[in-house]
Amino acid sequence: MQSWFTKTTVSALALSALALSSCKKEDVQATLIPTSTPTLAASTNTVVLTQANAAQPAVTFTWTPITGFNWTNAEHPYNPAVAYTLQFDKKGNNFASAASIDAGSGPNTVLNVADLDAALLAAGIVPGTATALEVRLRSVYAANSPLYTAALPLTATTYAYCAQPAKAWGIVGPAGPGWPGGSIDFVMTYDCDAKTYTYTGLFNGPSATATDANQFKFRFAKHWATSLGGVGPDVPLVSDNGGNLKINATGTYTVTLYNAADTTKAGLAKAYYTIK
Repeated sequence: MQSWFTKTTVSALALSALALSSCKKEDVQATLIPTSTPTLAASTNTVVLTQANAAQPAVTFTWTPITGFNWTNAEHPYNPAVAYTLQFDKKGNNFASAASIDAGSGPNTVLNVADLDAALLAAGIVPGTATALEVRLRSVYAANSPLYTAALPLTATTYAYCAQPAKAWGIVGPAGPGWPGGSIDFVMTYDCDAKTYTYTGLFNGPSATATDANQFKFRFAKHWATSLGGVGPDVPLVSDNGGNLKINATGTYTVTLYNAADTTKAGLAKAYYTIK
């Protein structure tokens, strides 16, 4: 005959097994697996960043987002939001100190010069030196579940930001914005290290209907009190009363003005420009 203790013990063990079985069922976790793996490509693997071109595109990244998810053990499956970022770091650093930029929703992420420069400086890249980097796309769709594309090589030369002076040289004339009745200059960007002024943009060439269509001059602070003209590139410019300069053909050019940081007449005696 079984004792009361034996019956009670058997019943307790049976209840414990049932409770354990119930717990195991409740502990089954839902899982999700992406149905596709993101990929990454770049428009170039070498960039030289300059402040003069800060607003211009530096590189375009083309990538494929995750297209969907497969669920298991889920009563209410859904497609979670996915956050995509581009990560940059020095080659061989295994992204240990990577800088990140929001990649948006794809399939293209166009980074301008200023944004890429800021990210690379944050990653510890020394300005003015071509540096071997790696870039990858990070996709996060659940806590602690990121996906990474294979790393792409990128060689980049960065610049240190230079605060622009309150007054700067500009370009005026029909080859650029026109002769001013007001302050309509193409304002040039100052390079603190090189002590040069630069402007990149579309310039007009000769025209059969206007004799001065391709002409321009430099002037300081949007005022004719200090201006530069003369013969042309590589020839010292003439202050104030120099002749109009000329563009040979319509196109996009980078014009760089040298030796014009000192705006006194003595300081401008060796000023000249290049156009490329």
